[in-house]
Amino acid sequence: MAEPGYTVLTRKYRPAKFADMVGQPHVVKALSNAITTNRVAQAFLFTGSRGTGKTSTARILACALNCSERKPDGFEPCGKCASCRDIARSEDLDVVEMDAASNSRVDDVRERLESVDTRPARGRYRIFIIDEVHMLSTSAFNALLKTIEEPPPHVKFILATTNPEKIPETILSRCQRYDFRRVTLGEIVEWLEGICKNEKLKPGDGVLRAVAEMAEGGMRDALGRLDQLVAFSGERPGLEEAERVFGLVSRGKLLDLLQALAKGDARAGVLFAEEVFDSGKDVAEVLASLVGLARTLLLVAAGGGDDRGIDVPASELPALKEAAKAYGIHGLVYLAELLTDCRQRVRRAAFPRVLVETTLVKLSMVGRLESLEVLLSRLDEAADAPVSKTRNESQSANAEISHQEPNPAQNAPASDKQNRALSEREKSALDALKRQFGVS
Repeated sequence: MAEPGYTVLTRKYRPAKFADMVGQPHVVKALSNAITTNRVAQAFLFTGSRGTGKTSTARILACALNCSERKPDGFEPCGKCASCRDIARSEDLDVVEMDAASNSRVDDVRERLESVDTRPARGRYRIFIIDEVHMLSTSAFNALLKTIEEPPPHVKFILATTNPEKIPETILSRCQRYDFRRVTLGEIVEWLEGICKNEKLKPGDGVLRAVAEMAEGGMRDALGRLDQLVAFSGERPGLEEAERVFGLVSRGKLLDLLQALAKGDARAGVLFAEEVFDSGKDVAEVLASLVGLARTLLLVAAGGGDDRGIDVPASELPALKEAAKAYGIHGLVYLAELLTDCRQRVRRAAFPRVLVETTLVKLSMVGRLESLEVLLSRLDEAADAPVSKTRNESQSANAEISHQEPNPAQNAPASDKQNRALSEREKSALDALKRQFGVS
């Protein structure tokens, strides 16, 4: 008999109960209260970034509504009855799942809605789960509109999307909306540690943190990365293997780069870009790591010595504080904005290497930048300064030409000739500039 195939970690550890959900306590509490109090809406809309549990929560909610073994005062599905097992395998007749990304036409929606009036075969409700619902056409949304507003008593709709802004307001107003937030770094690391323990994996120091940082708040992405790393390096993956597989650069090396740039070493930036491109690393991932480090430095600088909320090992804090001091709060804002802009543009740039090199060279000039307060003070000084000698000489030369014409300014006091006060329009512009940048 053939051995069963390998089940990837993203499917093996997919949440099957509300208790398995990580990082979404507000959603779990709202849905569980709705089930126990029998106040379940006719339509739900789950929104959030990729890998945060929207489709998994939709299936858990469907299981809870149709579970034959659920306690009357409970909300968790049993996970063992025929209905729960079939829903988990997407084989239940009472739960219709539809991927709007590949079924976006109005005919696709009408085909599914033909069974709306059909009573459920086994459970209490007939449930329609539409994933990536924002991909539906305008005609498809119109076909769905009236049914979502007034469905039969035995029908529930669960919509999931990563782009709620693309959904018509007429649909949004008829759904209970739940926003799924990105899972925090600490929650992902803790969850991965439990999975590694179950799978008998022993990752090295810093490996799970590196995987969690790449996931950017998505649990599915974190598990997929871990699966890929284990396939490459075995049951004891180290940080060097993770850097090699995912094209990462260690935090220490990135910190050395930023410290060199803070000292005005443009050559260090060019050499770093050359190493990244020649080694075949993912430039976007490297820039993302730099953006994350810039954010950490910004938190260190803004904290003023308070280390709470800075999720880094204690051994790295002294070097981070030194780098943050070298840039200053204004320099770190410039650093974060420039790196973020570079990461957004690098994938579609015609010459990405030149873009990265020029960005790093710009960062080496951050020490020469003047703060807004200094520039505005210089503007004030220039406005209050006496008229230059060159201008006086020019006025004397012009006086000979126009000596026959009466000039009212000749009778003005000497102090008015030497100093020019700001006009009301200039004062208003200067005050607006100060308010915009928060300078008193």
